[in-house]
Amino acid sequence: MLHHSPLKPALDQEAASRIAGRTPSPDADRPGAATGHPGDEGAAEFIPWGPPDEHGDVSCEILATLGSVEVEYAHIRRDLVRFDATMRGTIRVEGDDARDFLDRMLTQKLAAMESGSGAMAFLVDRKGRLHADLKLLHIGDSILIDVDVHQAAAAVEILNGFVFSEDVRIVDETDQWHRIELHGPECEGLFKDLESMRGTTTTIADRQVHVLRHDRLGVPGIDLFVRYDDVVDVWPELDCTTTGWFAYNMARIEGGTPLCNIDFGPGMLPHETGLVPSRVSFSKGCYPGQEIVARLENLGQPKQFLRGLKMAADVLPVAGSQVFAEGEGDLGQPIGVVTSSCLSPMLGSVSIAFAMLRTKVSEPGTAVRVHDEGTGGSAITTSLDFLSTESDA
Repeated sequence: MLHHSPLKPALDQEAASRIAGRTPSPDADRPGAATGHPGDEGAAEFIPWGPPDEHGDVSCEILATLGSVEVEYAHIRRDLVRFDATMRGTIRVEGDDARDFLDRMLTQKLAAMESGSGAMAFLVDRKGRLHADLKLLHIGDSILIDVDVHQAAAAVEILNGFVFSEDVRIVDETDQWHRIELHGPECEGLFKDLESMRGTTTTIADRQVHVLRHDRLGVPGIDLFVRYDDVVDVWPELDCTTTGWFAYNMARIEGGTPLCNIDFGPGMLPHETGLVPSRVSFSKGCYPGQEIVARLENLGQPKQFLRGLKMAADVLPVAGSQVFAEGEGDLGQPIGVVTSSCLSPMLGSVSIAFAMLRTKVSEPGTAVRVHDEGTGGSAITTSLDFLSTESDA
């Protein structure tokens, strides 16, 4: 396995413990109501992340749920959860020229980046198209980069290809680090009241842990960079509910957080992602592809744009569902495609989705129609952040 989680035995044990702690509810007479009867297997459910390896085997898997998606989601919104982010890779960049080198390579302004600060940035090619979506944390002697586990090796190779006489070393340390995330209102106040994209170094279970505040589920969030061999000691000290991907995915869609390799990917233009304000600086020095990115910002617009969709009908489109202009039906020319979707508990169980749409029909408030395997329904385009959109309505 590419980056096997050392927490799998602990997660299986936690799932079994949850089931063992349930009690039947024979008085529940509502049709379809949960009765508290445990499932058959009593183990955590895992799903593949990304493509298989060269032998066709699962190269990475993540926790889907410990048995109750509804409970896990409720804890995200109500208090605090921990998430085993096995799908994250880690790159270390060190040397006297590390910060300046990254400033010359990435879309974000990093020249003044100080120890304890974080940043989001794109790595793009000379044509201004995406290689990877990166999250950086300056830890003093080096900079740690968080990236999708399937893109870490390629990003290292690309960056090393631009190293000449600089004092900089770029290493794929995915096998040495693991990521744990904390999400929920109770994150506020943890780790000395960290502000957004600020970090610190602390000790948990006598193990050094690097911490970064990063909100993306509509609630405060914390990333923990933990040495791989230390994860099994740190995990139980995080005394809160565990959540899996199913609940996490619902919350991140509601919170307006698209993900690389799910909602956008390599080869796309930064402006198509809807994330330019948080990843691109237009007041910094040159980087490969800067001219193309700046030209699109000042003189044009992309052909497509990632937007939110709020369904009007009781239909949940799946990723890959085609989007059409309102009134054209499934015989018209598609104007986009759904990339992620969920039923939103915060919005009264309405169906919401991210969709990559042609720019001319991506303006929020535009009526469209989504078709999925012969069924479909009307939808309205929105901004990516559904929770903010709803509060502004």
